[in-house]
Amino acid sequence: MSATGGSIRRRTFLAIATCSLLAATGGSWAASTTTSAAATPTIVSIEWHDGNRDSIGALRILTAHAMHATWLVNTDPILAGNPANLTPKQLQRIETTGNEVGGHTLDHVNVQPLPVDEARREVCDDRNNLLDMGLHPTTFAYPFASFDAGSEDVVHYCNYNDASATAGLTLKGPAANTVPPADPYAVRTVNAIKKSTKLATMERYVANAEAFAQANGSAWVVFVFHHLCDKGVKCGPYVVSPAKFADFLTYLQGQAANGVVVQTMAGVSGGAVKPACDPVSGAGCDTSPRP
Repeated sequence: MSATGGSIRRRTFLAIATCSLLAATGGSWAASTTTSAAATPTIVSIEWHDGNRDSIGALRILTAHAMHATWLVNTDPILAGNPANLTPKQLQRIETTGNEVGGHTLDHVNVQPLPVDEARREVCDDRNNLLDMGLHPTTFAYPFASFDAGSEDVVHYCNYNDASATAGLTLKGPAANTVPPADPYAVRTVNAIKKSTKLATMERYVANAEAFAQANGSAWVVFVFHHLCDKGVKCGPYVVSPAKFADFLTYLQGQAANGVVVQTMAGVSGGAVKPACDPVSGAGCDTSPRP
């Protein structure tokens, strides 16, 4: 893309995002008439990884704040009926309430070292399973944040519009992705949120992204969560309590006047939902050059 084309696309996106922010009335986080005219939109996306059963509790908290998130799941344990994972019915409920459901490979495997045919099976068949559930997957997340150019090619081939890798955005910078991102198949996130992650640290990530937006004309910061558990429940280190998650969303509401808006990954990347892709024959797969 030429520099001029990128500039036009960015200005168009910012105009749309600003209008959406000003028009939003479904929740208390929406910008009020006191929003600063100089505020540059800072896009915040929230990802829930792996399809853990307890993450369904986030739906109630998101709905209470009139916000939406992106669930990125592994379909093999879901279809096997593993009680630790979400069910197809729950995934459908997540999507029908305005959230997004995307892929994370069949079995949560590291796709980077795999032979191409095996990587395609893990990524494409996972997406095909979601389509068979009546879902509309356009976003992928690399397990273990492990990827290279070949991995990106596989995700594109399997008909995803974007992909994220956990980590890459830090408190010392870079603080955010640009909009549109430099590479839609290498969208970076903050470090996965853990039990030890303080609310103040999460707020600093957003504040730094706001400063990045003012300096660069746009900002997109992505947060990754795994488990939603109350105190005393053993869910491992990658857990956030319902109270802390709710407090974080309340903080985001309070930042609306500074241009902060919460969108799903697909809401930022856009693009049509593509058909199923047969990883063996290549039927229906995207063989065009990757952006």
